[in-house]
Amino acid sequence: MEGATQEGHRSPAMDAHPVKNPKYLEKDAAEWADILKTQLEAAAASPLLPVAGPLVDEIVMQLPRRKASDPAAAAMAQSIARLRYPHYDTPVGSLIRYETDLMQLRRLVVEQRKLMFSEATKQKELFNWPKRVMKQGAWAPATDPWSLDGAPAIPMLVEIGQKETFIPLFKHLASNGTEASLLTTGARTNAIGIEEPYYNVKCLEFERGVLYSDRRLDLCKMVVGPTHIADLMTSLKTNRFVEHFLLGNNIIGPRGARCISNFMKGFPNQITTWYLAGNCIDAISFGMLVNQWVKSLCVTNIWLKRNPLMPKSADDIFRLITETRNLRTLDLDQTQLSDAGVAMLFEKLAEYTPRSDTPGGLTPDSLPLKHLYMNAIGIGIKGATAIANWLARKYCQLDALYISNNPLGDDGVIALAQGLKKNKTLSRLSLQSVGMSDDGVIALCAALGKHPAIKTLDFGQSFATPDLGSRYNWITDRSADAIHNFCKIPQNLAYLDLHYCALTHNGLNHILEVVKGKPTFEYFFAKTIFPQERTAAAVHAGKNHARLKKEAHENFEANVQRIYGVTYGEFLAEHKRWLVNDKDSVRKIDSVYRNRDAGLARRGLKRLDKWWAEGDETFQAALKEYHGTVPEEVD
Repeated sequence: MEGATQEGHRSPAMDAHPVKNPKYLEKDAAEWADILKTQLEAAAASPLLPVAGPLVDEIVMQLPRRKASDPAAAAMAQSIARLRYPHYDTPVGSLIRYETDLMQLRRLVVEQRKLMFSEATKQKELFNWPKRVMKQGAWAPATDPWSLDGAPAIPMLVEIGQKETFIPLFKHLASNGTEASLLTTGARTNAIGIEEPYYNVKCLEFERGVLYSDRRLDLCKMVVGPTHIADLMTSLKTNRFVEHFLLGNNIIGPRGARCISNFMKGFPNQITTWYLAGNCIDAISFGMLVNQWVKSLCVTNIWLKRNPLMPKSADDIFRLITETRNLRTLDLDQTQLSDAGVAMLFEKLAEYTPRSDTPGGLTPDSLPLKHLYMNAIGIGIKGATAIANWLARKYCQLDALYISNNPLGDDGVIALAQGLKKNKTLSRLSLQSVGMSDDGVIALCAALGKHPAIKTLDFGQSFATPDLGSRYNWITDRSADAIHNFCKIPQNLAYLDLHYCALTHNGLNHILEVVKGKPTFEYFFAKTIFPQERTAAAVHAGKNHARLKKEAHENFEANVQRIYGVTYGEFLAEHKRWLVNDKDSVRKIDSVYRNRDAGLARRGLKRLDKWWAEGDETFQAALKEYHGTVPEEVD
């Protein structure tokens, strides 16, 4: 009887025509008509296929067809057509138009699927390190030229924010507000208390801008532009809380640099960290900033990546390094300084001897600069030679040097090694994707073998190699002995990254024999780009490699537990970062905005646009010099 009762609720039409895909029945005709209208408008607004995501929703594939074998589906199609196209004289006319539009949308969905498959394939290729490195092979400068000008200093694609979105933050700053104070109506109604992910630092987040309890002001990617920068700097004149100024990718341009210079003229010792990456600051406006920075007693960290400083800034950078009394960190990444500009700068530094009458009474061993970032600025043999001469001087107290993505090649690395032989202070050195091969690696290992301070060495591959037009490093088994011997000697060596390389399992095993037993090692990464061969010798080498990797990992776990008292997973999440970078300097520029975007991009939920459209008005406006628009002159 139960079966008969259930059958009694089935319609004759459903018995006669079983519905294979009843998805359309989940919505009524009016809902489907609205969906169709929305998707047609989306297609009409941008007929080109999307790059960052689907244009037309896949739901259109569920819309019923007029010739469906299921009568209920066909009837639903007729109902949708009449609702969507009521102006047709006959139902047939509206139904034909419905089918025409639906076919257009379905074709677009199919094209989208093809595009997304193609994009996914490209992304897979992007992460296929072995294939990319093998495709290049060893860099041959004679047949594969690499510019000495440096990668273009272009900020990421952004739009300038509306004035009203900044007002609550600016009012709060002007009232000397902190991350904990809610002194203004704007703060009470337009801000929320949050915690910085992972570090749990208390923050106050506005619509645009975040204040942290450790005195960071974070406006990265909020884009005040040249339009609102004057208001921002005015608001800081009455604020005594902010010490770390994060304005990355705000395209403030020369006008913005003038506004900051004017602010520093009156408040030279208020801000200790200036993070000004991606702001279209040119050589002239940079000189204005230097004029004020050298007067500061408190500025310690200056970050300038992706600003077009150009070779003509070499003299001003020299002044910045030698006259700023407490400058510890300087970031010149991707500033188009060029090989010529680098050579000019370091030739002057190598000849420079601090005098007792210089600001602060600097002595030959007390130049304060500790961390220098010069990735992707075009350093070649001339620049490397000049850097080497400076590194060899006893007053150079540099702790970290980052010069990845530069056209050094073997000759440049060999030239650099001459200075490293005499240097006594460098603990971190990064040479990712500089086009070096075995000759460079062997010279580098020989130079650093007896170095008293080296702790972190990275000559692997840079993720940004394709974007920056760099060349991969090509390290083969010919380097295995040199790396093996190098790993045995430095008493502080904790981090070595070869990344994906042309070493075979045999070569890697030779290195792992040392790594697996060294009590200072915390991190080692090296993978062969070659597939596992089936010969008996290759299989044996592969088995040995698996065993040695396991033993090395166990050694790392024990070392990390002894040194930090944490698991290896916890080490990778936090402490590894500070083997590569100085914690005190880099924590001061951590941004929730940059980290959010990076996290979304890693999960495929956001695309980080890197390139501006040709002639983009926002970008061009930021580059303009606004003569006469700043109320006071700058020295």
